[in-house]
Amino acid sequence: MDAILSGLNDAQRCAVTSDGLVVQVLAPPGSGKTKTLTSRVAYLIRDRGLKPWNIIVCTFTIKAAREMKERIRGFVGDGIESRLILGTFHSIANRFLHTYGHFIGIDKNFGIADSSDSLAIIKRIIKDRRYNVEPRVARSRISGLKARSIGPNEYAVTTKQVEQQEFSAIYTEYEERLKVSNLLDYDDLLLRCVELLRRQPQCVANIEAVLIDEFQDTSHVQYDLMCLMAQSRGNITIVGDPDQSIYGFRAADIKNLHKMREQFRETVSTILLEENYRSSAAILQSASEVIEQDEQRPAKRLLPTHCPGELPVLRRLPSANIEAEWLVTEIQRSKALTGGLLKNSDFAVLLRSAALSRPIEAALVKSGTPYRMVGGLKFFDRLEVKILLDYLRVVYKPEHNDALIRIINTPPRKLGDATVSALLEEAEGQRKTLWNLVLGIAQGNNRSKVKVSAQAEKGLKEFVNIILESHRKLASEDGCSVTDLLLLLIKKTSFEAYLRKSKPDDFDNRWANVEELLAQANDASLAQELEALPQVEGLQQNEHLYPEEDSLAHFLTNVALSTEIQQENGASDQVTISTIHAAKGLEWPVVFIPEAYEGSIPHSRAEDTDEERRLLYVGMTRAQALLYLSCPVKNSLKEEATLSSFLSNPKIANFFAAKGPSIGHNVTQNLARILRRECPSEEATRKGQESIDRLEDDLYPLNGEELTAENRNWDYPNYRNKRRK
Repeated sequence: MDAILSGLNDAQRCAVTSDGLVVQVLAPPGSGKTKTLTSRVAYLIRDRGLKPWNIIVCTFTIKAAREMKERIRGFVGDGIESRLILGTFHSIANRFLHTYGHFIGIDKNFGIADSSDSLAIIKRIIKDRRYNVEPRVARSRISGLKARSIGPNEYAVTTKQVEQQEFSAIYTEYEERLKVSNLLDYDDLLLRCVELLRRQPQCVANIEAVLIDEFQDTSHVQYDLMCLMAQSRGNITIVGDPDQSIYGFRAADIKNLHKMREQFRETVSTILLEENYRSSAAILQSASEVIEQDEQRPAKRLLPTHCPGELPVLRRLPSANIEAEWLVTEIQRSKALTGGLLKNSDFAVLLRSAALSRPIEAALVKSGTPYRMVGGLKFFDRLEVKILLDYLRVVYKPEHNDALIRIINTPPRKLGDATVSALLEEAEGQRKTLWNLVLGIAQGNNRSKVKVSAQAEKGLKEFVNIILESHRKLASEDGCSVTDLLLLLIKKTSFEAYLRKSKPDDFDNRWANVEELLAQANDASLAQELEALPQVEGLQQNEHLYPEEDSLAHFLTNVALSTEIQQENGASDQVTISTIHAAKGLEWPVVFIPEAYEGSIPHSRAEDTDEERRLLYVGMTRAQALLYLSCPVKNSLKEEATLSSFLSNPKIANFFAAKGPSIGHNVTQNLARILRRECPSEEATRKGQESIDRLEDDLYPLNGEELTAENRNWDYPNYRNKRRK
C-alpha cells in the first residue's frame, strides 16, 4: 500500500497529487491540513523527483516545523527530511541573510534583537527625548509598519501631527541604534530578506517548490517573501483557512488569499478539504452557525465524520465567580459520570483575554483541581536565565548595548542606574559603544567625565575582566563549548551565591532553571550546526556560516528565534487555561469558553468584529466531544453583562442546550467513540455516579438568577467527597 497516499480522503489525495503550479488548499479546523501538507512534500520528493534541498516549507511555530519534519521522515526515510529548508519564516530568512546578506551590506555576524531588546531600546529613546509615548505601543506600531514594508523614511513623509512626528523620531532613532549594535529585530529578518531576494534573485534560483502552512496568518511582507522565494519556478502550495484568521493585531492580512488568486489567476487551483476528523457533529453545527453570520465569507461546508454527540452548552450564571464555580463542578461531574474516561488534562478553559482568568483560577484552587496556564513566563524570559544569556550576548558581541546595560551591575558592583545612564550618555556623545567606553576606563586608557566611586571602578574592572577572559576562552585554539562558557561565567560572577542572597525564598526553582539552561546549551538539537543552504552555481556564499569556535552565535540565534515555552512545571494531569489565540491549532476533548459577553467577545476595543467572530469560531472548534459556553449576568467588575452578539440570535439558541448534558453509560460510549478511546465499563460509570452528590447540572438556575435558599447552603468544594444517600 502507498505509504504517502494511504489514509487520505479524496480531497486530501487531490491536494497531495495536484499537477497545479499554484495550489490553494482551504482546510477548515480538524480537516487534516498538516497530514495533507506533509504528504504533499513527501510526494514532490518521491514522485516528482524534486530535491529536498530545493524545497522551502514555511511554518508559523517551531513546534509545527518539528512535527512536520518527523512526519516527513516517516514517508521518505531518515536523513532526507533534514535536507529540506524547513522552519518558520523568521528562521528561514535568518539562514538566507547569514549566507547571502553580504550582497546587501549585512555583516554575517549580525545579532538578533529579541522582544526585550527592542523594548529596552525604545524605552531609552523615549526617556532621553522626554516623549509622552507608551513604549509597548511604540514597539507594536513599529512592528506593524515593518510588516507592511514601511520604513522610517517612508513613514516620516506622511507625518503631520506632533504625536506622529514624535513616533517618527522614535522609529528613526530605533533603527539607528539597531545598526550601531549590529542587530536586526524580528521584523528586519523578513524585510531584509525581501530586499535580498529582490536584488539578488539568484539566491533562490535553485528553489523548485515553496509550501506555506497557516497561510491565513501571513502578513504583507511574508506574502512578498513567499512570492520571492518561489520566483524561479513559481511552484507554490499553501494551506489555510480564512475562517481562522485571528492575528490581525500581528498584521496578518486575511486579504492575502484573494490577492494570491488574483496574482496567479492563470495558474492557481483551489481545493477544499471538508471532512472534519476532530469534533462531534453537534459541535461543528453550532460553530458553523456562528461563523456563517459573516455574510461576506465564501460559503463552505464542514462535514462531520463523528456521531452527533451532545449539544454544546450555552449557560447563564449570576456572576463571574459563580460561573467559575459552575465550570469546576462540570469538570468534576463529567469526570465522575464517565467512569474515568476523562481526566483533568482533557479539559481546557479558553479565554478571550488572559486577564479573565482570576475567578477561574481561584475556583480551581478552591476545589483542589490542578491546572496550568498556557502562555506563562517563557523559559528564556525567566530572570536568572535572561541574565546568563545577556552575559553570553556581551561575550559574543560586546557592542550589544542593551544586554550590557542589563548585566553591568548584576550581580551588584556599586554601579547605580544613574551612573550607568551617565556612562551611556557619554558613550553616545563620543559616538562609541558603551563597551568601548567602559573598556577604556577599566584599562586606564580613557578618562571619563562621569564620577565613579572607587568601589564602582573596582566593580567595573572586575566586570570587564570577566568578559575579556570569557572572550579569550571562546577564541582560543582549543575552542570552547557554550556549556563551558556558561560554567566559567557562573563561577566568575559567583552566580549561585548571588541567587541565594537575592532570591532566598525561590532559590531551588531558580537554580533548577540555571541547570536546565546548561542542559539546553549541551543539547545537540539546539546547538547543532545550522544546515547550510545549497550551493548555487556562480553565487558566493559566506564561508563557515558558524565557525567551529563560534557555536555560541548559533546557540544565541536559536534562543532569539525560539517562541515556545521550553519547560512546564508540575504534573501533566492538569486542566489547561489558555487564551483562544494561544490555543489555535490545538484540541481537547472538553472545552469551556466562559465570559462570552459583549465587550469580552467581541472585545470592547476590537476594530474588526468579523475577526472577533472568527476567534470565537476557533475556540469552539478546539473541542472534540463536549463544548461549554457561558455568560455571567454580572462580570468580574460587578457590571451588567449582555450575552455576546455572536450568540444572541434566536436561531443560534436551537444549536445549544441550556445546561450541561445528562451523562449516562450511552453518552459515555458516544464520547469514547469520538475520542477513539476504550469505553469504561458500566460498573465504572455506576461507581462514578455514586461518588458525587449531583448527577445533573441543576445547582444553578438556568436563567442566571441567584441560588435558591435550598441550594445556597450546598457545600460546593467538598461535593466530591459526599455520597448520595
